[in-house]
Amino acid sequence: MIAAISRLKRGRRRLSRRESFIARLMTINARRDWRPRYDLRKSPPALFAALLILLAGLAVAVLWPPAVAIAHPHVFVTTREVVVFSPEGQITGIKNAWTFDDFYTSFLEQGLDKGPDGHYSRETLHELAKTNTEGLADANYFTFIKANGRNVKFSAPKDYWLEDDGKNLTLHFTLPLAEPVKPKSFVMRIYDPTYFVAFDPAEGPDVVKLEGQQPGCSLLVRKPAVNVALKQQLAQLDVTQQPNLEDAGAAFADSILVACP
Repeated sequence: MIAAISRLKRGRRRLSRRESFIARLMTINARRDWRPRYDLRKSPPALFAALLILLAGLAVAVLWPPAVAIAHPHVFVTTREVVVFSPEGQITGIKNAWTFDDFYTSFLEQGLDKGPDGHYSRETLHELAKTNTEGLADANYFTFIKANGRNVKFSAPKDYWLEDDGKNLTLHFTLPLAEPVKPKSFVMRIYDPTYFVAFDPAEGPDVVKLEGQQPGCSLLVRKPAVNVALKQQLAQLDVTQQPNLEDAGAAFADSILVACP
């Protein structure tokens, strides 16, 4: 976060109103005792530091009234998942494709050079992909899995890269399970417990897929019950506040259910 402040201040030209607001917000949050609901015993993950900065852009955007810019959630991520099986019929990991919203994409792209085709190359985005993927570790990768009644742990992510489609950046990464599981019952949910970030499935078919599964395996995506009251409650929170309800984001998360004989 401090490095990002320095980056804003290094330019020779005078900071715009938007950039000055970003710098002020970053300075405030650098001094705060930021404690998300998850048990972060180390410094906040790199992803969160960037999300805090993004709010400044939301707050001063012409088409975004202050009330909307301040309300939870602040960042929107569109998700696609592939549940990966081994030849032995065990689930070994999850392939993720998370597309960031316009504002967070714009923040990530600051200071990067596009290629001749007008896009950012995978090589240009490599360090950014590494930082963002590793920064997810303290937040448990926003991924919560229970297999056969037990919580599942993860190994370090692999095969991570960022894709530029000309409008938004998509983070691809594979999240291996620490121990492969035979999914008699397997439930996965992707969400931010504080609802600072909203994770929503992409539109269209094959948003969630199985890969390498044996015959007889089934996949079901269950939508959460509509909770208008909770959404209204969270909409009153600004960036400095956390919801009183622990695991608030779970109320808006899809449940991905896999079962194999």
